[in-house]
Amino acid sequence: MIADYVQLTTTTVLFIIIPLLYLIYYRKFRYFIFDQRTKVTKGKTSRGKCPPSFPNGWFWIINSCDLKPGHTKAISYCGRNLVLFRGTNGTPYVLDAFCAHMGAHLGFGGKVCHSTCIECPFHGWTFDGETGDCVLSGVENKIIRMADKYEYHDIENCTPVPNNDNTTNIYLKKVSEKEEIRLKRYICREINGSILVWYHSDEKLREHPLYEPFDLSNELKMNKMQPRGESINYVNCHIQEIPENGADNRHFDFLHQSIIDIIFPFLKFHWTMISERATNPRLSEIMVHPHPEVNAYKMRLLDTFINDSNRRFLNVLSLNCYIQIFSKHKIFIFNATGFQMGPSLVYLFLWSPYFQVTFFQTVTPLEKFNQRVMHRIFSTKPIPYWLSTLMLMGEVKQLFSDMNIWNNKIFGAKLSYNMKNDADKGLHSWRNWYTQFYEGCHEHESKSLLCRSLAYPPPQLFSLSSKLSICLTSLLPIDIRCSSVHSFE
Repeated sequence: MIADYVQLTTTTVLFIIIPLLYLIYYRKFRYFIFDQRTKVTKGKTSRGKCPPSFPNGWFWIINSCDLKPGHTKAISYCGRNLVLFRGTNGTPYVLDAFCAHMGAHLGFGGKVCHSTCIECPFHGWTFDGETGDCVLSGVENKIIRMADKYEYHDIENCTPVPNNDNTTNIYLKKVSEKEEIRLKRYICREINGSILVWYHSDEKLREHPLYEPFDLSNELKMNKMQPRGESINYVNCHIQEIPENGADNRHFDFLHQSIIDIIFPFLKFHWTMISERATNPRLSEIMVHPHPEVNAYKMRLLDTFINDSNRRFLNVLSLNCYIQIFSKHKIFIFNATGFQMGPSLVYLFLWSPYFQVTFFQTVTPLEKFNQRVMHRIFSTKPIPYWLSTLMLMGEVKQLFSDMNIWNNKIFGAKLSYNMKNDADKGLHSWRNWYTQFYEGCHEHESKSLLCRSLAYPPPQLFSLSSKLSICLTSLLPIDIRCSSVHSFE
């Protein structure tokens, strides 16, 4: 009797415990997220002379699942203050953050209305996400609001200008009359589970992206892949340091170790890599792989993703991983075909006789010398959840090794390359490719910094003469001086 009861109890417990444990395992590892707890800031480390901090290109700003219809978010990445909102039609929109009326931040209390618009929480002025136009509140057909624009004669010293009748002083001047009111609109794309925004220092190109991010949906569907997790890390360095790492073949031999290296010293990971611009007419020939299946997969990827519109903005990588036994025999583990797109996006396709995995990497400058790095992993269904998590954490481990260097180095503005060495030749070529994304950025950032320094001057600046203050103010373009508008409804 007792034996039967014990057996029954054990069976019942197993029927309860095993599903419960699997449920916990499933919830933890079905989509595993590693978020670095220590949110490093830019710190006090001198970085030396650097290129601009915010290059031109596509940047991650949020995961799609974190922006519900009708919700708004304040975004202050890449040196810009923006408002992101999802219309009730399901489409995300990005505008300049500050209302053209009185400067309220639309990301704090702004309400989504009329399907594609956001209403200012201060006075109800409404802006259309599709155009940036200010439209009359409560009007469904979106009539553009007209207003007079004003600005201070001298906002720093508040120097008055006599009125025409010489009886009163005037501090504000009218700069335009009955002008259509609008905010800057930024192009965004919702793709691969993320929302990306296009930044460019040239106003003519702000709404005209030079290339488009990859859509992985067909590739993932063809290979029956599913998203398995993501890692988020924070790094103190110039943005270029992180993507440049992908073209640096030699650092693998010195910086990256695995647990296999420690436990089995006779086993070593061996890496070989090719880095080449997509504009090279011999690219397919250079990327040929001796393994027939790897080569077929690689050539299909090149044909699928490279086209005339994006070729100039792509750098292509081919990374081989082997396990070396007693420094003599090599066993092929995997090949990774990588596409570095613009300054911040990387697509990495791993093919192995044992598994198939895709990584999507983004780098987003939160501020100068403070980067958010995200890796998202997609894998085929037969790979267990714990194994895809282990692969992701292996990537995180390698990243932490890199971060120890990045967080403490200066930017290499003056370089010593051994041009007889293929690794240094590759780095030299890569830097010449990447630098195209800084065109016009220095002027844009200098203008932004000047505006901020005048808006929040240090205490000692107040002791300078009014003549110097007026001179500095005159350097600002009209569109970034403090202004106010009066509406005509």
